[in-house]
Amino acid sequence: MTEISLVVEIDEEDPQCAVVLVDGAISGHAYRFVLDTGASRTQVVADAFIDTLETSGEHRSHGIFSPSTQRTVQLPDLEVGPICSSSIEASVAVDTHGIVHPLIGMDLLKDHRLQFCFDRGVLIVDETAVGHELHPLVVDDAHHLYVEASWPTASASCVWDSGAGMTIVDKEFWTQHRDIFRPVGTSQGTDASGVQQASTTYEVDSPVIGGHRFAPHHVAVVDLSVPNSSLAKPMDMILGYSTIRRANWLFDVSLLLWGITECFNEPLCDRCT
Repeated sequence: MTEISLVVEIDEEDPQCAVVLVDGAISGHAYRFVLDTGASRTQVVADAFIDTLETSGEHRSHGIFSPSTQRTVQLPDLEVGPICSSSIEASVAVDTHGIVHPLIGMDLLKDHRLQFCFDRGVLIVDETAVGHELHPLVVDDAHHLYVEASWPTASASCVWDSGAGMTIVDKEFWTQHRDIFRPVGTSQGTDASGVQQASTTYEVDSPVIGGHRFAPHHVAVVDLSVPNSSLAKPMDMILGYSTIRRANWLFDVSLLLWGITECFNEPLCDRCT
């Protein structure tokens, strides 16, 4: 099997936003994980089974809204579709409000060719995709996937993040390019550690990504200065579901290539017709 089914849970308040999940197992124990290319490492949530695993260390990180410190455990084995590993050291989150999810990070995904087919609701693993224009892929030490979005008056360095329900725009970038944003309202966001925060939302003008011009869509503006302070390549934007749902994508981290294999936007440009 080379396909993993994507379980997409649409946000009731904004249908442009959603959580993308996949089913997997740890030592035969079934879990539903957020598929999170924006996370450098896999995260599990404390439960009766996870609590039996010996602590291997401690991990400090900074989510979109706040820092966190979590214990780590060595997973005996982790299986998600055709992807298996017995070498994953996962962070352990404690969920006291029912809002924190286990998540699959780039530590499990980085060695595979990944085709995100949102039109079919599947992730295709390690199959060769031919006949598509591919672009150089920028990846940092945490295996974040960087692509560029552009407008006639602006260009943004973006992390491609399947774990983000809505695209996030750094407040500094928004301040410098307010002409491409129009206010929509507010949205309640949750980071990986479970911290929630209301953010102002906007409709952004059509960006060009990978040679395709995307339809206007919703984004949230957040101050990313703290998480950016720990990155060698700071983010202007985090491309989340409100953007990435509009195309199928290929990422080959080992070959450092990426591309859009199909675009199903409104017919904004010749490539999208």
